[in-house]
Amino acid sequence: NKEYIGNALHSQMASVFAHLIVNGKNEGVHAILVPLRNNAHELLPGITVEDNGYKLGLNGVDNGKIWFDQVEVPKENLLNKYGTILANGEYYSEIKNPNKRFFTMLGTLVGGRICVARAGLGGAKFALTVAIKHALKRRQFNDSVKIQEDLLMDYPSHQLRLTPLVASAYVYHFTLDKMMSLYCDESQPDKRKIETQVAGLKSIITWYANDTIQECREACGGKGYLIENRIADLKGDVDIFTTFEGDNNVLLQLAAKGVLSDFKAEFNSAGFSTVLKLLSSQLSDKLSTINPMYSNKTDKDHLYNPKFHVHALEYRTRRLTYTLAMRIRGYIKKGIPSYQAFLKVQTHLMTLGKAYSAELAYKSFLEHTNTITDPAYKTLFEKIGTLHALYEIRKDASWYLEQGYLGGTKSKAIRQRVERLCTELRPHLNTLIDGFGIPDHLMTAPIAN
Repeated sequence: NKEYIGNALHSQMASVFAHLIVNGKNEGVHAILVPLRNNAHELLPGITVEDNGYKLGLNGVDNGKIWFDQVEVPKENLLNKYGTILANGEYYSEIKNPNKRFFTMLGTLVGGRICVARAGLGGAKFALTVAIKHALKRRQFNDSVKIQEDLLMDYPSHQLRLTPLVASAYVYHFTLDKMMSLYCDESQPDKRKIETQVAGLKSIITWYANDTIQECREACGGKGYLIENRIADLKGDVDIFTTFEGDNNVLLQLAAKGVLSDFKAEFNSAGFSTVLKLLSSQLSDKLSTINPMYSNKTDKDHLYNPKFHVHALEYRTRRLTYTLAMRIRGYIKKGIPSYQAFLKVQTHLMTLGKAYSAELAYKSFLEHTNTITDPAYKTLFEKIGTLHALYEIRKDASWYLEQGYLGGTKSKAIRQRVERLCTELRPHLNTLIDGFGIPDHLMTAPIAN
């Protein structure tokens, strides 16, 4: 049986992933079309469907549970792009390696994960638009009755809580654009790398979306708690995206294992020698010691330089990869099975998955920024990228301080630069949220109008 199937209560057909056994041999997971109902909308023999019931959000989607009991379908219902059953009853696939075939088939799920990340990001954009439109017209008390009250958006604390989130929304938008382009590239049938990359990105973006919507709710005060201003419904609807198409904590481990193996294999069940061979390139990665002068370099040109941002994000990924590989090797040399070794480093895997995904997102945004030809737009996008990168580094300042990559002086300077950038971007905020492209007729929150 399978739970949480979208449209289970009304659909007539299901695409079912199941093990395909041909002549007693398991050929791995394949997709099969299974009819659920006849033309009278009655369930077919062997099929049971139940409603999941009311949920925290997305109640317009009729999620349900489906049971299959000895259900028969003709072999023509096998979706046979990557493997088929010939007329003589034999199995055939042009992809001979079972692991490669499995990951190629899993590539079809990548589109779903991109869509979930996009949906979460869309919710975050809407919440940011409501919160910032409100803050651009809502005035607050000041110390003089003779002077017009200050706009909420002119308070540095309000800028700091919302502006980095706007910057991240742009970074994630263009990152997902790139991922969709790569996913749709038919010249690259092996989707293992893109599948693991999207797994990590889906995780960090849907977590970002939930955090952003909550911040926007609080930034709007009691108005943000009213149903009419839409943020409350967004909270309920977007919450589940951390679980849809794969739990975020599980997907981060998938992304980290891809980094460890250079996106070549899934090695949870591999033998000792295979795991050590896959880890060899990571164990040979020697990071140079950080110069104390570099770890305390605080001038603006350095802190705003994309080369510094890329170096910091790459250093975090490489350092986490190397130390993770060392830990796994240590456990395996003690005779611990590879599966148990990975369990012992689970939290390390998740940290690496986050770090790699953050690096990938920033580099993708840089690629887009480098294609902009209009000088004014390019300058604005460079500032957006700088704010996002420094904000990301600042969030993990404790790790960088532990590693000696940042000194206390540089960490403090980064914090100050983040605040300064928020102020510098203040005049552009209305333009940036309009750039999300939300149609006016959908912006129905009273406080945003």
